[in-house]
Amino acid sequence: MPGRFLIGIDVGGTFTDLTVFDLVSGATTAFKALSDRASPDRAVRAALAQSAVAPEAIELIMHGTTVATNALLERRGARTALVTTRGFRDVIELGRTTRLTPGSLYDPYFRKAAPLALRRDRHVVDERVNPDGSVTRAPDDTVLDALVASMRAADIESVAVCFLNAYANPANEDAAVARLRRAFDHVCGSAAVVNEAREYERFSTCVANAYVMPVMARYVGKLVAELRRDGYAGPFYTMASHGGLMSAAAVAHTPVRTMLSGPAGGLTAARHLMTRLGEANYITYDVGGTSSDVALIADAAWPLKRETILQGMIVRCPQLDIHTIGAGGGSIARLDAGGSLLVGPESAGSTPGPACYARGGVLPTLTDANVVLGRLGAAQKLGATLGIDAALARTAIESLARERDTDADTMAEGILRVANARMAAAIYEVSVARGFDPRDFALLPFGGAGPLHACDVADELGIPRVVVPPVPGAFSAFGTLCSGLLKDRSLTVLRLLDADAVAAFAPLFDRLAGEIASEFAAESVDTSRFTVERQVDARYAGQSYDLTVAIPPQADADAIRTCFEQAFEREYGRLDRDKAIEVVNLRVLGHVATATPGYPVLPSGLPNAAPIAHRSVLAGGARHDAAVYDRAALAPGQALAGPCIIEEMSATTWLPPGWAGHVGAAGELRLDRQSGRPPC
Repeated sequence: MPGRFLIGIDVGGTFTDLTVFDLVSGATTAFKALSDRASPDRAVRAALAQSAVAPEAIELIMHGTTVATNALLERRGARTALVTTRGFRDVIELGRTTRLTPGSLYDPYFRKAAPLALRRDRHVVDERVNPDGSVTRAPDDTVLDALVASMRAADIESVAVCFLNAYANPANEDAAVARLRRAFDHVCGSAAVVNEAREYERFSTCVANAYVMPVMARYVGKLVAELRRDGYAGPFYTMASHGGLMSAAAVAHTPVRTMLSGPAGGLTAARHLMTRLGEANYITYDVGGTSSDVALIADAAWPLKRETILQGMIVRCPQLDIHTIGAGGGSIARLDAGGSLLVGPESAGSTPGPACYARGGVLPTLTDANVVLGRLGAAQKLGATLGIDAALARTAIESLARERDTDADTMAEGILRVANARMAAAIYEVSVARGFDPRDFALLPFGGAGPLHACDVADELGIPRVVVPPVPGAFSAFGTLCSGLLKDRSLTVLRLLDADAVAAFAPLFDRLAGEIASEFAAESVDTSRFTVERQVDARYAGQSYDLTVAIPPQADADAIRTCFEQAFEREYGRLDRDKAIEVVNLRVLGHVATATPGYPVLPSGLPNAAPIAHRSVLAGGARHDAAVYDRAALAPGQALAGPCIIEEMSATTWLPPGWAGHVGAAGELRLDRQSGRPPC
């Protein structure tokens, strides 16, 4: 396979997807391999082997991964110690004054999850930096050395150093980090992870970072070493939670920024495609084997947020605003104690997987229900590797149907309805619950199971249009190729907005931009295409929480006020024009563009493809004769009418009765409901 190639990889819970982009021909191809939960790097190399691309012909490898997220969720990180200012040992356990676990407020049996650094592993030192940055007391090296001996005896692997006012001046924290790095490979300081005020958020994020540092260092280190042994000599980048790429060195230093690494690739690909199609309002709907991730993009605005809550702890760093639920193709169906049908959040994963995979799974899953209903056919090869055993799927569904004294078809439809309702509820959360009408948006489904459920979910919410991208099952892997390198820096300033403040901000913005450029240079990144975006976190004076707004490069006080008030009115529907505005933090995003794939304009006027088969599909309690198409054979402009099924290597699209569509110029499927707009 001649030419220079870009490789994009998405390591999912069931499949590891790989996209190859040929820089010479412009061709894009996709491959899938079953994920290996114990050793994710094996699946990456297996997918690379499938592609048959010579390692020396690869220019860049970019990948998204859930390794850090899984380590946090499953508590499989390193034993972590916290070194902090005397009097602040329990900040990470006390947290905020509210319960941060969803659904726990009225639960009398609720027990808060243990902090990542247990109390016996939290140590204090006498040090003090004042809020103005002046140093009153530096940490004593002899005390730190004594702590080293204690932590070594306790088998500590990673250390988080969190001093009270380190955001104002990190000198004490940096000195302690340097001292502790003589004894430990994995040490991080809070100001280097989150250089902002609010000690709980900063401490919590730093401890989470330290907790996953050894896990990510081993994973990335091993994978890169294996790629080097195979002959690959180029850079290796990882998708970050904010939708940009991070170098291997940056991942080793701040792995907590990869928490939404996998889902972020899907949003990046969505922006790339929908910009090409001229779409500004859309809802992304990514359904994999384990979970569904949804996000709303309005007026083409990138949906960033500054923190997320994970198992009752705060992780504060820029990340895409993605809502996740435990419902995917591998979600296991069961009855609860009252006989109600539940689907997920437990998943069969890739091992043993759904029963129809014939890999030892016997529990009924959403995928098995789709096989029984006829939406997935026995002749298909999922991901070009997995055959479908329809008899095993029916046996699994029948076992659950007997518990409800019903038949397999009825149970399969029930499983589908419950799963679709859960997915629709997730979209409701990011749309209606935030003041958006989903009927004003297109639904963009991807992932292995997204297009299979998209039209049914759109019906639930009254969404009139569905756009299925090319190769939807590997869309997140493709998305890693659609971004660039991105770093961010922040600085707390806490100043009222006026002309003097804006003048004082200018050198601070320049300093932050310079730090980012220097870090890129240290990673041997070509900064000739380095660009900067400036942001401020602002609020009305007297408020506790702020909004992040982008500002023009030479914005004066009036321009910044306008940017803030536009964001405030959009968020809260009102303004307080008589109040002063306080700038809390300055932010700089530094971006270095990389080569990205494009969507070719496909030739028109080609003959329409005929169905490759017909299949009986159960929908709405009735059997329908559905035409089955091979997506690779569909020509641009070809009309489609439901009920029909469009099969391809990476996913299956179900077009129900009452839906019609056509193939777009970029190879996308544009699907429209034909029966009005029901109330949402």
